Amino acid sequence: MHQCYYCEQIFDSKEDLYQHVEIHSDHERNKEIANRQKKSNKN
Repeated sequence: MHQCYYCEQIFDSKEDLYQHVEIHSDHERNKEIANRQKKSNKN
């Protein structure tokens, strides 16, 4: 059993977990980029 540390969803294999976590990391990266763009637009 493997648990996602972002949303606490449980997976049977590490492979399933890794594929799932990529979704979160992509989302986090996109959010970070959007925040940076907002800050640079304000300046």
